[in-house]
Amino acid sequence: MELKEVKAKIGSVKNISDITGALETFSALKMKKTQKRFSESKPFTEEMAKMLKNMKKALREGKSVFLEKRPVKDILVCVIASDRGFCGSFNSSVLKLADKEIAELRKEGVVEILPVGKKSVKHYLKKEKIRYSFSGVGDYWEFKQTKEISDFLINSFLNDKYQKIYIVYTHFYSSFIQKPKVVQLFPARTKTIEGFLQEKTCGEVDKNYILEPSPKVILDEVIPVFVQYLIYQFILSANTSEHSARMMAMRNASDNAKGLLEDLRLVYNKARQAQITSEVSEISSTKEAMG
Repeated sequence: MELKEVKAKIGSVKNISDITGALETFSALKMKKTQKRFSESKPFTEEMAKMLKNMKKALREGKSVFLEKRPVKDILVCVIASDRGFCGSFNSSVLKLADKEIAELRKEGVVEILPVGKKSVKHYLKKEKIRYSFSGVGDYWEFKQTKEISDFLINSFLNDKYQKIYIVYTHFYSSFIQKPKVVQLFPARTKTIEGFLQEKTCGEVDKNYILEPSPKVILDEVIPVFVQYLIYQFILSANTSEHSARMMAMRNASDNAKGLLEDLRLVYNKARQAQITSEVSEISSTKEAMG
């Protein structure tokens, strides 16, 4: 490999390293911003959880239209991915889990897919008939945007358009750990709700409330609001996971670029040394010939 060629490759790799380094920094800042939103949305959801926790009996008895189990004909699966790439296995992991879940659910009934995010839309347009989709939001989801999705899901179940509704998203555990999850939204399962409530309200003392006008009316009002904020948290969690995955992918790319730079510089130095040795040898040979 000629010196000029090696030098050009060093320049190209250095440019790539600079770009991936900048993307890593931007992704880290975006991750912190979405984490902040995620944290800020928790208090209201926790208050809703406490309210539901004190209605355990009504939940167990299924006193809400949102807890009703119906004969299954149509199932909706909402699959959340990102609008952009460069985030490692973030999209492939959630789409792989969603595909697996969809294959199982097709044994129960007709499955329709609601893709959220351009990567999800692109993935399912290749092999499915997509009637509804959401994308183009960008780096930060707001409640009014996620409410559009949650209202669609709530109304679809209320109108018996779908008898079961699931959401597949990536749960954010930490900057280094994000895992795709499947959650059954409707009919809301008592076990799932109580598990979430127990996790969010551990240490709380149960209180006996007199419920008016009735547990059913209250649950029918509270559960959809709770679900709206739950979906908001799911999407924020996926949003945060995306930025974190992109940050780690760009960090790995930067590390690989630095390693490649070191190898190329070593090749360059060896080639340069060989060239100098060759030039010195030529000069010596020429001097001897002239003498």
